[in-house]
Amino acid sequence: MYVDGLHEKGIFKDGFPFRLEVNALDNFDYPVHWHAVIEILYLEKNSLNINVNNKESKLDEGDILFIAGGDTHGFSNRNNSGKRIFIQFDSSSLSTFGNNSIIKSLISGSFKISLKDTPFHGSIKEHILSIVESYSKRDFGFEFFISARIHDIFAIISKFLADKVNFQNTPDTARKIQGMDKLSEAFKYIEANYMNDISLSDVAKAVGFSESYFSRMFKDITEKNFILYLNEYRIKQAEHFLIDSSMSIADIAYTVGFNSIVTFNRAFKSIKGCSPSGYKKIGL
Repeated sequence: MYVDGLHEKGIFKDGFPFRLEVNALDNFDYPVHWHAVIEILYLEKNSLNINVNNKESKLDEGDILFIAGGDTHGFSNRNNSGKRIFIQFDSSSLSTFGNNSIIKSLISGSFKISLKDTPFHGSIKEHILSIVESYSKRDFGFEFFISARIHDIFAIISKFLADKVNFQNTPDTARKIQGMDKLSEAFKYIEANYMNDISLSDVAKAVGFSESYFSRMFKDITEKNFILYLNEYRIKQAEHFLIDSSMSIADIAYTVGFNSIVTFNRAFKSIKGCSPSGYKKIGL
């Protein structure tokens, strides 16, 4: 697992679209990132600071956070012991779910379930701990058991949302689901072509949207404009060259898609807080 630009990749192993991590680090920081898969965070012990879609908040002990695919998020936990359970899964690949569009509708935006949300919280917590136990043992057929428990969690979530917000499969929800699918295509296009002189118009055309609609959708879902995302991705690629190659800064700038060294230096300093040459010295 690694973060490329802001995109977390390499999440799953062994062909099973599921990942579980129990984290008890005293100093736990993880940079802001996004991924297409759904994530469940159960804060079993103590508190945790979190940033979701550029909004800072604090999770309290017992809180369960559902993070929608495509929502940016990062964690900060300094000088504070704790225990956190992270579950990530690809709903489209877990065949026991059935209708994947229903799952995407339910988790079209990140939300929290706290201890006061009875009886939903207790039931979900029970299934999460059951998943942790099954995954630790990995008995024969544990994949089916885990898929079934996640299915149970979504059954509870559907009741929770209906009870709390009178959930309906609205046109806005459908548009966001379609937007996430198209945004995934856009990210793939950027990753394959970032080194070229690509524009918002090029990416919009590649995913089949008008430039104006794609621009609005991109900012609505990622909460940043296309140029900022593209520059952040290019700078992330430049970091690798600055540390692991003997290329000149000018060559690196052109290699990652900038059309001038001045533009590259300005973007690098804005995103990283230092010049490319300064970053290179830090890495050496």
